[in-house]
Amino acid sequence: MDRVRRMLQGHVEDGRLPGAVALRSRSGHVETVAVGVQDLDSGTSMSPRTLFHWDSLGKPLTAALALTFVADGSLALDSPVERWLPELAGQRVLAESSGPLTQTLPLRRSVTVEDLLTLRGGLGFTTDFESPFTEALMEWLEEGPGPRALDRDSFLEAAGRMPLAHQPGDGWTYNTGSTLLGLLLERVGEGTLETLMSERLLEPTGMRDARWHVGPSDRGRFAARYGPAEDPDAPLQLIDPPDGRHATAPSFPDGAGGLIGTAEDWLAFGTMLLEGGRAEGRQVLPGQLVERLLTDHLTAAQRQRAGFFLQTGEGWGYGGSVRPDGSYGWTGGAGTWARVHPGRGEVSVLMTQLALDGPQGSAVLDDFEGLVRSTSASR
Repeated sequence: MDRVRRMLQGHVEDGRLPGAVALRSRSGHVETVAVGVQDLDSGTSMSPRTLFHWDSLGKPLTAALALTFVADGSLALDSPVERWLPELAGQRVLAESSGPLTQTLPLRRSVTVEDLLTLRGGLGFTTDFESPFTEALMEWLEEGPGPRALDRDSFLEAAGRMPLAHQPGDGWTYNTGSTLLGLLLERVGEGTLETLMSERLLEPTGMRDARWHVGPSDRGRFAARYGPAEDPDAPLQLIDPPDGRHATAPSFPDGAGGLIGTAEDWLAFGTMLLEGGRAEGRQVLPGQLVERLLTDHLTAAQRQRAGFFLQTGEGWGYGGSVRPDGSYGWTGGAGTWARVHPGRGEVSVLMTQLALDGPQGSAVLDDFEGLVRSTSASR
């Protein structure tokens, strides 16, 4: 972690990174690095208590929450989602994923719970961002980096009008499946995703700071979000201050990317997976369901169809990617990264507040991942 500290400090001193918190757990031994500041205006130092918007790094938690319902018999992996989300009944599938929305075919089968877990349900981003389908996704469902104004009912009504990009189970489309999964869980559990997540996952796992928005009392430890500036003399520009879009409750909790928490919170989640579903003296998830979550469920054709969303050889488990080295995790667009490596007994977490500069990551995340790989290989 000394190498990690030097690397992160170098990015801070170059003005390319406000700050970061990195954690590494190996065989139960945790090392922590915090560098820089969480807000350039206030100068507040980064610390293990700093809160970050996890963005898509929340997808694995939504998947794990769904598996608690599978474990208690409330859900089955092959259950059709229209049973709880009747707004999606009667959808059709595009004849060509990049073609007109009016040229559709009937579905060969219903979308299932497992289709949402694996993002094979057909509703989500394709690699063609200029297609009518993706344009409708961003316009009708307000998918994208900005805040969503749609309420639950309006979102589901719009989703029901959307055709699918591919037949259920055949392809892979990013993001929206996790949002739909969160809404489905609200119907199954008869409560808000915020309450269900807290009662079934966050509290049992010891994730004491994870939440969906940041109130005034905790705003002093919430990291501001930055991105590359258009002005070459100012390498960073403020995208979202601590009292910005996450200062109030969202229109509805988004299972695809709405969670906020500390690096230690995600470490607690990753450690639970590493321990076969056990945390704080109790079995949060059955071991066999943890194994399914950590298993790649994509075919070679689906991995290829995922394009730039996944790295070469990378597949998808439930809520996160699975790599050839056996590790599981994901990256959040807000600048977050975490992976669990069961074979090596490792959990690695990096939290920054620097928005990614592309689908795969940023320079600082790439450097951190490189150090993680090199130190793991040398053990």
